[in-house]
Amino acid sequence: MSWAIIADSSCNLRGYTPTAADTTYAVAPLKINVGGTEYVDDDNLDVAELNRLVAEEQSASSSSCPSVGEWAELFRTAEKVVAVTISANLSGSYEAAVMARDMVMAEGGHQIHLVNSRAAGGKLELICLLLDRYLTKHPEASFDEVCTYIDGVEAFSTVLFSLSSYENLTKSGRMPKMAGLLANKLNIRILGTASDEGTIKIVAPTRGQKKMILKVVQAMEGDGFAGGVVCIDHVENEAMARELSTAIENRWPNAEVHIMSCGGLCSYYAEAKGLIIGYGWNTASGL
Repeated sequence: MSWAIIADSSCNLRGYTPTAADTTYAVAPLKINVGGTEYVDDDNLDVAELNRLVAEEQSASSSSCPSVGEWAELFRTAEKVVAVTISANLSGSYEAAVMARDMVMAEGGHQIHLVNSRAAGGKLELICLLLDRYLTKHPEASFDEVCTYIDGVEAFSTVLFSLSSYENLTKSGRMPKMAGLLANKLNIRILGTASDEGTIKIVAPTRGQKKMILKVVQAMEGDGFAGGVVCIDHVENEAMARELSTAIENRWPNAEVHIMSCGGLCSYYAEAKGLIIGYGWNTASGL
């Protein structure tokens, strides 16, 4: 039986080849609209150029989700499918995937399970990596067993956002405008997490890279992280991502850290020098 692991492009795991047998991985691209021009968030996108255009654009930019047809085409590529989307509160991607699932399952021959990540970036990568690992270790697992496992990963994992620029978040209503204006003016880097309403919930403001890295480690410890897979996405800030990786590995020698560049959608939200950190505990430890 063939499997497919599918994510929308809020997942920054690009060009990935699963280790599990008879398993494929694919990405359904979102789109970013800047100044009346639509940019497809796929492997051909020049993310640095997109970031420059978004920064120069005076009006609010926007994003749009993969279409029902795009999701359906990907769902037809395997008999058993697990698809992971950006938070349903951030985008219509999950709802489009629901409609595509119902359409394809009505055709027969497919089992499709959808996971609303309730996040973006690193949490989706964590889910996809651990799903592949589970399928590799448990090749005889039933579809229901796989779904139960991956729903547990979603429930016991989260993301942190380490941000230094907030213009797109405030324009889109994902962060209170006054908080964003003050943080920008005072040159404060904010550590936040995803709220159930699709906004950024502030965990801690701070100044200085080393203090921010300490805050991240403390937040992970407070959530119950005790080792395992961590996914760090960055917007043109690999140096800080690597410094954070070292701090995590020093605190938890059994941590397995993956560093990735943000694609278009995550760059749009995280903005210049932003980091998105995905990790879990219990079922989501990856151990």
